[in-house]
Amino acid sequence: MDKNIPLPGSFYKDPDGNILQIICIAKNYKDKGMEVVYQKMSPPFDIWEEPLESFTGEIFNNKNWQKYMPCQAGTTGITANAGITEGNSIPAKEGIVTETEDACISSNVFREALLNGTIDRKIAGKIPDSEIAEKGFMEMLDARTYHEKYIIFTSLRKYLDKRLLNNIAVALDIVLEDGSEEEQYDSILHCLQTFEHYETQRLR
Repeated sequence: MDKNIPLPGSFYKDPDGNILQIICIAKNYKDKGMEVVYQKMSPPFDIWEEPLESFTGEIFNNKNWQKYMPCQAGTTGITANAGITEGNSIPAKEGIVTETEDACISSNVFREALLNGTIDRKIAGKIPDSEIAEKGFMEMLDARTYHEKYIIFTSLRKYLDKRLLNNIAVALDIVLEDGSEEEQYDSILHCLQTFEHYETQRLR
């Protein structure tokens, strides 16, 4: 498969900054064109379809679709335009970390800071708070145990807004009641504590 084609399960950010998850690549019955089927990770969690070219950059390149990519040596930040291959550079844009000696925070360093509770000391100030929140959200989705999810969630407390709290609740299959950010955060935290407890009991 073409490496520029979005993979099912991968996450993108649309031109308005909303996070979405790829469901599948489908073929249009009428013209046989390829379509990307995705779900927005914010209420009401609608499922949409978009021409594949929107993601590969062949057309609609003014939309600036973005996909999440690990920040590695030789790349230019935590997110990069869809279709950019590893090792390539992109022009610096506002809000995107550019390639410098200190700006590129590797996924391993970021994850270690999350799990050690040292985000404020080791990462804050090197990349925007919004990037910390969004990359932290991705790391939380990738965490293998509820114990790790719990630690990451607590490390991100000051960086999460209502949109990301709703995204996290959807990913964990939690129904959030209306309330303040603090109340919704505490609700998710309590659920994670419960999940972690039963996970620990099951593994004994």
